Amino acid sequence: MKNIDLNFFLEPPELTEKGKIVIEALSPLSMTTTQPGTYYRSQSAPTVNMLYGMLENALGWHFGPKDRTTILKEIRKAAKKKLDRSDPLKKSQWITGKEDDESGVGFKSILQHHLKFVGPHIEPETIHFDDLWARHVRGSGATFPGGSRNYDVSLERIVNMEKLNLISFGDSAKHNIRDPKELVGVSDDDKVHFNAIRPHFPQYYTSPTPREYVIPKGEYVFSVKTTKLLKDKIELALNNPNSPIYLGTNDGWVEASWEDLV
Repeated sequence: MKNIDLNFFLEPPELTEKGKIVIEALSPLSMTTTQPGTYYRSQSAPTVNMLYGMLENALGWHFGPKDRTTILKEIRKAAKKKLDRSDPLKKSQWITGKEDDESGVGFKSILQHHLKFVGPHIEPETIHFDDLWARHVRGSGATFPGGSRNYDVSLERIVNMEKLNLISFGDSAKHNIRDPKELVGVSDDDKVHFNAIRPHFPQYYTSPTPREYVIPKGEYVFSVKTTKLLKDKIELALNNPNSPIYLGTNDGWVEASWEDLV
């Protein structure tokens, strides 16, 4: 993995730079704050954590939860060492992390102490509609064969036989072929237990789920304060993102730019 410059975090969060981030949606957006069960309702505007996530994508930061926790711990330790022994900043949220903001799905941005969304913001009118979304669900039940189009190539003969009603899949006592090793000898009228084929399927299935999307009729404009070092990094990243940027789902593509405020 390439070296990622996080030196901005080592400086005290003196938010001397003012600007605005202008966002244009390139596709419909679905911006949900939690993971519901049956319906994904979208907000009309992104949350602060969605905006932080968008900026981190532009900067090329893609950290898993464990790596993110480790990184925050290490850069906080390094920042603390730069402070004088009696500096009151040692007890600040920037150093302690005791009150770090966290999204509903556990995302904790590295930017949150050095960049603040301060308002006023401009949120455009939105058109709302529902669509079906392919939700990947993990499960231990019997739904996986019909819910996933993917399976091991060694299972092709068995799957074709089941589609032609030459054999049956099930979880009853009559389905006595339970060992994956027995699949090689399966013939007409055999009854194959789900446990025999389960290892050859991914342990998730696809479930069509209604999801709300919004189409903004204009641009989002968010006023921010940040440090000089981070402002320069974000302005460059938005002009030339390290990866595609989005809001909500990863197909909610957007373009964003930085404008200075005096």
